[in-house]
Amino acid sequence: MLNQNQIIEIAVVLAGSLVTGWLVKRFLFPFLYKLTHRTKWKSDDLIIKCIGQWVITWFFLGACVYLLPVFVDAFAISSKRENLIRDILAAFFIFTLTYVAAKVTAGMIQIRSQKDGNVIPSTSILGNIIRVIIYCIGLILILQNFGIAIAPLLTALGVGGLAVALALQPTLSNLFSGLQIIASGKINLGDFVQLENGQKGFVRDITWRNTTIETGQNNIIIVPNSKMADSIVENFYLINREVTFHIPVGVSLDSDLDKVEKVSIAVAKSILEKFDTGVKDFVPFVHFHNFGEYSIGVKIFLRVNEYADQFLITSEFIKALQRAYKAENIVIPYPVRTVLLNKSAD
Repeated sequence: MLNQNQIIEIAVVLAGSLVTGWLVKRFLFPFLYKLTHRTKWKSDDLIIKCIGQWVITWFFLGACVYLLPVFVDAFAISSKRENLIRDILAAFFIFTLTYVAAKVTAGMIQIRSQKDGNVIPSTSILGNIIRVIIYCIGLILILQNFGIAIAPLLTALGVGGLAVALALQPTLSNLFSGLQIIASGKINLGDFVQLENGQKGFVRDITWRNTTIETGQNNIIIVPNSKMADSIVENFYLINREVTFHIPVGVSLDSDLDKVEKVSIAVAKSILEKFDTGVKDFVPFVHFHNFGEYSIGVKIFLRVNEYADQFLITSEFIKALQRAYKAENIVIPYPVRTVLLNKSAD
């Protein structure tokens, strides 16, 4: 049993570890936060934050390891049980280190992706795979800590994994297709894409199984990664987010086309300069593309900062163009059809 001196020692060590850990977290880590905020490297902020979550626990584990011989002497614990308790404490410490390493590594990849312009959230396929790898390494270390042979286990897992891989071919196909999509860099989160079936939207996530696309109507399109990798996809954001588009209109067959071109370009310039979504240094231009049944087809080309910006610009341009055409007596004709009546002689 514990004597009075041992009880006092245990109480002092445990309380001292908790108080020391709290003081370190309360006073030392805010100072470290200030230092890391001054650096350009954002990963050091993440490292300090993750370690700060476990500092009190680690001080307490250290106190438990220090007090273990006291409990062994007091309760006559056998060496076998002592080693087991020591292994359990070490396994828990390895688990906490594994958790910190997984969180820091996934966070560093996210920070790196943001720096490169490819924002990959920590819940996406890449972060999940890295977490799984680090946790597997941590599990191997814990098993080795308990003296369990790893080689036979890895052999059994390899044989079993082959059987599972054959049974899960579609799933693995989606997994590796997702990795291929990310590695290629042709489709990134936040990109506006158009699928070969005409559906459009923003890429919101690439998981281990599918790619999630959000449409302009706030609907979600879920595409299996294997189909996404094999499809023809138009990415509006890959090279430049600016989008050039045209607005069709028809003018009367007897219109002065030079005047139509001049007025249309002037209106287009004024609209692009008026709204922030328009590209200010873009020079609008006009193409006359066909003789219709009752009008000459005109296309006025404008450019906006992003794909979604064209809708507001289109609406405002049409209103301004109609006013300008009316002021300049440029006619937008209605469909005209001539009907000839053949009057037979009475």
